[in-house]
Amino acid sequence: MNPVWHVHNGKIPSEEMIMTFSMLLNLVETSNADNKDLLWKFVKKYKSDIQEENFPIFDGLVAYAIKYFNDVIKSQKKYKIPNEIEKEALKALVKTLEKCNDGMSPEDIQTLIYSAGKENGYADKLRDWFKLIYEVVFGDENGPRMGFFISFFGVNETKELITSKLK
Repeated sequence: MNPVWHVHNGKIPSEEMIMTFSMLLNLVETSNADNKDLLWKFVKKYKSDIQEENFPIFDGLVAYAIKYFNDVIKSQKKYKIPNEIEKEALKALVKTLEKCNDGMSPEDIQTLIYSAGKENGYADKLRDWFKLIYEVVFGDENGPRMGFFISFFGVNETKELITSKLK
């Protein structure tokens, strides 16, 4: 009864899931990736032992993510310009990220992001904290789980990204 069965004529391909399509879209946007090689570079930063030829389904999704972002999402983005209080909170987040490294687990990074929010006026409204990050960085009210995103995108790259959005 699953359409996947019919799409693949009963021979459903099997491939390990590397990341979700929405995460790929976020990587396209934040990395300004306009080709598969650049996007694969970021993917390999997180999973260095993979090769494109071993993940043909995911490789196809990489190409679709670039096309979908450029054709559909790019024109709909509305980036928030943070006020002074919000800027200070985001600067504190960048400072908190200085305690991180690319070898940390996504959960540990996420915990530090929560702490930065709590310490900068969002203790009782953590949803607003993440909404602020998403609106400033991704141009949307919702986004990826930040610890997971940062582990893929890179700690230094994320600090640079947030800093560039504050300018």
